[in-house]
Amino acid sequence: MMNSTTSNGSVAPERFDRQLRLVEQIVLATIFISALIGNILVLVVMLTARDKRTTRMAFFILHLTIADLLVAFFSVLPMLIWKSTSTFLGGDIVCRLITFFMLTSTYISVYT
Repeated sequence: MMNSTTSNGSVAPERFDRQLRLVEQIVLATIFISALIGNILVLVVMLTARDKRTTRMAFFILHLTIADLLVAFFSVLPMLIWKSTSTFLGGDIVCRLITFFMLTSTYISVYT
């Protein structure tokens, strides 16, 4: 069993990897939760507005909100699950579908 520090006082690689994985999970979870809450709030406000704004800017914001929700669900969430499990649990088809949706949702958001 190796110690958590090496002879020169630096952190051992396996401990550093666990700490890095934890930081990645916290950052991804924070991004996902804030994107989910923020975009759902904007979506609710846009859809329940009394004057039913039909300006170009309101139309743009509505579509950008939907695109950001797609990124949260199809890009950030799978990455968070993958970082939490350390291995991919789906098969080949699921892997290809998730990769397709990750790229597609990112392009939708960027091109919106």
